[in-house]
Amino acid sequence: MVPELLLHVIRRQDGLVTRQQALAAGMSLDAWKHATRPGGRWRRVVRAVYATFTGPLGDIHRLRAAILHAGPDAAITGAWACWMHGLRYGPARSELILVSVPQRRRVGSNGFVVVTRHARADLDHDSWIDTEAAGDLGVSIAMSYQAPDGLAGTARPGVIPMLPTALAVVDTITRPRLLPAGWSATCAHDDGCPACRGGRSHAADALRNVRALMCEAVQRDACTVDGLRRALDQAGRRHTALARRVLDDLDIGCRSAPECELRDLIRTSSILPEPLWNRPLPGARGIYPDACWPEARLVIEVDSRSFHGFGDAPGRTERRRAEYARLGWRVLPVTPQRIRQDPAGLLAEIEAAYQAA
Repeated sequence: MVPELLLHVIRRQDGLVTRQQALAAGMSLDAWKHATRPGGRWRRVVRAVYATFTGPLGDIHRLRAAILHAGPDAAITGAWACWMHGLRYGPARSELILVSVPQRRRVGSNGFVVVTRHARADLDHDSWIDTEAAGDLGVSIAMSYQAPDGLAGTARPGVIPMLPTALAVVDTITRPRLLPAGWSATCAHDDGCPACRGGRSHAADALRNVRALMCEAVQRDACTVDGLRRALDQAGRRHTALARRVLDDLDIGCRSAPECELRDLIRTSSILPEPLWNRPLPGARGIYPDACWPEARLVIEVDSRSFHGFGDAPGRTERRRAEYARLGWRVLPVTPQRIRQDPAGLLAEIEAAYQAA
């Protein structure tokens, strides 16, 4: 017989429980050993954390196990947290889950749980909700206002704490050993790999991925540029070179990886000055071109399929360009593919348009 208090803890923790909680809730040591024996009803997920059900482990269970292993004030970070925040351009989630704990917490990594530490103990946590596991959201919200439970703490079914977006993004970028190959600026093979031999640059691929993730986080108002800067300052200098380079792009106004790459190209020109990036069009209201030179009345718009190719975006693009024409601005639409595949031709075209003004 499982004590009622223990059942209460298990329900709050999505069917998972720690050895310490079970014994504190009144379960005898013999009953614990019987439940967790090989072939028993409960199975080990990570050290001292057990699933009390026999079905497969879902994302919610693995995330909960990571939090229970790491202890109070733990929060998910890294690639899993980027996914939980709804970011599309983070690296694919791996088997490993990165979890953050306060600096002085004495707990190590185990199994699929990788523990990292943040210096500040007063970090605010966001919450991710698995709506199916959470059940009645009204009840879940009411539980959030209750005092912490003596054994389960602030745990609520289907609700997992995660670090704020800026910290999660920086944690993702600055831990290269947890990242897929496309996110590493160097080749993992001494004699090269098929990508290297095919002429692709690992550094270019990694920079593009880091730009896409950081720009998405800012563009979607999931965090601010200053928030990313603070997170990078907290991270120190190690493995932050790419992120700091992207921070410079964000400071100047770029808001997508293709815009950053266009900026790289423009900066090679001896003719073009730095344009205004995503700033209000002078003399107009509510128009924010990707790049513009007011002195030449020239606008560059990066036609990215991810924004302009679905919904009513094509219609809005057409109306905006008609407004540019009415106001006397010339528009040069460019695609990410052309920036990458014909940079010299594109730069010559932009320079000619600028000089013709």
